[in-house]
Amino acid sequence: MTDISRRALLILIAALVGTIVGETTGILVAIDGGSISQCFMAGGGAFAGSVALLLGVFHALKVL
Repeated sequence: MTDISRRALLILIAALVGTIVGETTGILVAIDGGSISQCFMAGGGAFAGSVALLLGVFHALKVL
């Protein structure tokens, strides 16, 4: 596996995990009675935070 394809795969994994976390957060806010805009804001924040965290962990482990 080349270096570029390995990096692309790790970035894709981070984006997929971020999508799952963001969607789950949005659903939990909706269950709690939040409006649609609150669901999008919470989900987007959770997505951005989890992707940034995963990319930071990958970089710290020197795999990215």
